Amino acid sequence: MDYEKEWVRLMENGSLCFLGSVTQDGFPMIRAMLKPIKVEGNTFYLHTNTSSNKVKQFLDNAKACLYFYDAAAFTGISLLGEMQVLTKEHEKIEFWQDDYQVYYERGGGLPDFTVLKFTCEHGEFYQNFNVTTF
Repeated sequence: MDYEKEWVRLMENGSLCFLGSVTQDGFPMIRAMLKPIKVEGNTFYLHTNTSSNKVKQFLDNAKACLYFYDAAAFTGISLLGEMQVLTKEHEKIEFWQDDYQVYYERGGGLPDFTVLKFTCEHGEFYQNFNVTTF
């Protein structure tokens, strides 16, 4: 099975994904996020506020999880890997869109805009009551 095609399909059909990080106390933290703004193979780019808790969590512990699903088809894919935090202007400027201003008013736009670069190392695909590790 081509798992890359599956995560692309699930991502394109949804508007959200779920992002997992590890808190300072070692607990998992899951949150809903807008789907990635760019995908290159097994690398996913998301955006968030620089001031958010997850930025500090990923700077302290790069371990991360992305989850995409289709509730109607009872299908999901969990991607495990590491997150890199891109905060330098030259790293994130290509991702900025003026429409994002509504999300980043607190930081005045680009200064509070951070790009999260997730690289998938392995994962699990769930469909028809079966789990396949890849």
